[in-house]
Amino acid sequence: MKFPVNFRTLLLPFLTALIIIAGCSSTPKPTEHTDNTSKKEVSSTDEQIFVGDSVEMSYDPNVIMKRAESFFDKESYAESIVEYKHFLDLHRNHILAPYAQYKIGVSHFKQYRTVDRDPEPLEESIQSFEKLLQEFPASRYEAEAKQTILICKEQLAQRHLMVGHFYLKRGSYLAAAHRFEKIIKEYPELETAGDAMFHLAKTYQNLGIEEWSQEWLLTLVNEHPNNPYHSDGKKLLAKLEKKNPTLLASLPPDPSPNEHNTPDPAVRGQRSDNQLLVRTVSHTPESPLLSSAAATSPTVKPAMLSAPTASDLPLSKTACTIGTWCDSPSSSATTPPIQLSSSAKSCKTGEWC
Repeated sequence: MKFPVNFRTLLLPFLTALIIIAGCSSTPKPTEHTDNTSKKEVSSTDEQIFVGDSVEMSYDPNVIMKRAESFFDKESYAESIVEYKHFLDLHRNHILAPYAQYKIGVSHFKQYRTVDRDPEPLEESIQSFEKLLQEFPASRYEAEAKQTILICKEQLAQRHLMVGHFYLKRGSYLAAAHRFEKIIKEYPELETAGDAMFHLAKTYQNLGIEEWSQEWLLTLVNEHPNNPYHSDGKKLLAKLEKKNPTLLASLPPDPSPNEHNTPDPAVRGQRSDNQLLVRTVSHTPESPLLSSAAATSPTVKPAMLSAPTASDLPLSKTACTIGTWCDSPSSSATTPPIQLSSSAKSCKTGEWC
């Protein structure tokens, strides 16, 4: 079919105008949702501002500190620790150095969850705060650091106490004793140490070592009067004394009623199974049992320690030199009284001295 020439002439301008209109049209605008998402990706965290290859940004203390704080606020404690340590590595003498060390300890502490979980964050927190006290003494964070250290130690002690109870209920007394001893040795300043003393006394009672059990109960009663197990400790102590009265005589006497001595260092007792059990002997003067035991011992005066003379010896003994034969008193009667020296000894007559 052929169009007339006039029709084609009219169609050409129309097509030209259509092409021009299509070329001048604008691109569609993005939706509001897309625009909001893009802005969120750019400004969701402060640290995005500092991402780059700039050497200045890698060493600038303000940039590093702000990046660390951003991670801390997001509860990304592992990343914040890395940034705080990076700050200290580069700016140890900066005014914010104590703060960075303090936040390292706090970040470790924040990673701890419950007593039945990994205790490593608590141990790391203690080390970080102790480093703060050592390297930045008298800082404004000192009091809070000391308080947090006590909290961490209390949590660690409670963990050992929980494990010790578990072993004690299962009858694994040696393993239980090891846990209770660890509390007393590493955390003596905590009241939990008194709890450990009571349970350690019961553990030794189950092992048949009632002497050690009684000693730990004495230490508990004397040194932890406000402990929840104080009353139970006194009852168990009275029960052991009634059952075995001879235990009292085996305890060491109080050396001085006028002085308050701290317990002796740990004394180790060797068992047949090569397991070491630790016990501490208390010399606390307030102990009624120890005081009564000390009262039964005769008082020795310095005058009683002077060396006797031959005239002070009974008739059945004489002063003889060590390594000689002692004659009868009549044979040595003409000998003047002599002062006993280190080479003289009081021996029976008619015997080799």
